[in-house]
Amino acid sequence: MLAKRSVFSQNNYRFNCGKEIPIQIGYQTYGTLNKQKDNVILVCHYFSATSQVISWWGDLIGEDKAIDTSRFFVICTENLCNVQQKNPNVITTGPASINIATGKPYGMDFPVFTFADMVKIQKALLASLGIQKLHAVIGPSAGGMIALHWTVQEPNMVERCIGIITNARNPVATSCNVLQHAIRAIQLDPNWNGGQYYGKVEPFEGLHLAAQMMYTNAFSTKWYEDMFKSSRGTLQAVQGMERAAAYEREIYEKVKENIIYCDANHWLYTSRATMLQDISDGFSNMQEALERIQAKVLLISCYEDTLQPAYMSEETVKQLQMLGKQASFFGFHSIYGHMGGILDTHLFAKKVEEWLVDK
Repeated sequence: MLAKRSVFSQNNYRFNCGKEIPIQIGYQTYGTLNKQKDNVILVCHYFSATSQVISWWGDLIGEDKAIDTSRFFVICTENLCNVQQKNPNVITTGPASINIATGKPYGMDFPVFTFADMVKIQKALLASLGIQKLHAVIGPSAGGMIALHWTVQEPNMVERCIGIITNARNPVATSCNVLQHAIRAIQLDPNWNGGQYYGKVEPFEGLHLAAQMMYTNAFSTKWYEDMFKSSRGTLQAVQGMERAAAYEREIYEKVKENIIYCDANHWLYTSRATMLQDISDGFSNMQEALERIQAKVLLISCYEDTLQPAYMSEETVKQLQMLGKQASFFGFHSIYGHMGGILDTHLFAKKVEEWLVDK
């Protein structure tokens, strides 16, 4: 399946925080846009992914798959502050980008962004392509958060929304246990230097610890026990505090491989954006926000997911149904936990396909 890679730019984008700067993001498209331009599916990527959606959702997207590219025109954009800032295939704007006013990287002068900002940028991109209607917006985890923002901010533009391993409001436990700790880990690294480490030694250990906290919470406890059962040996570890158990070394190396393209400040900003996730922001309460939704909403959760608990999505669906909205919940079991939404797509692919074709 061929993908078309492009770049979208805005000379002056006004963030929800009030600051204005020029931004650019990369995006990829799959399939063909029809004459009516009404066969568009916007896919929003998760925390550490990229717009190369078939690299992480290839079992779900493609010809004759749940998201059928022979029928739909699929678009996936990069997010602001994409954590894979060093990936040569990623075009994003964030703290590592050059501030034209100073000629240096923004660092902590980069505006705080929210997933609601991504909706405004993606809408502008779609407008540049002459697209005024979305057949569906879909995404896992952070991508699902952006998808839900779409339904509230642009209710007349979205026909269907599918949020997978996600929630309308980020859980406090996830914010504190994973994201806030990740931010502190990066900031406590002496090489972070207030975010101005570009051209110097980078805060690798802080970034590594931040990523490890995400990695270890993204899978179920059973997955970890099964994965590392053969490396539980402690013989070396008991010989000194500086000695690590085999599973510690294995996890360290795995995380190290996963962050080869990552930037610490971009991770920090994306963590903050996830902590700020709340589609009712700007409204008096969640009900007022949900009342705006006109799209059919499908929320899919993994029961073993501790980052985005299934019960929260169930409650959102119940609220929507009480408001007379078309909404449905689908739960599945996976040893992968949160990552079941990426690695076990066969467990919910049929549900996605049905939601996309049902009128």
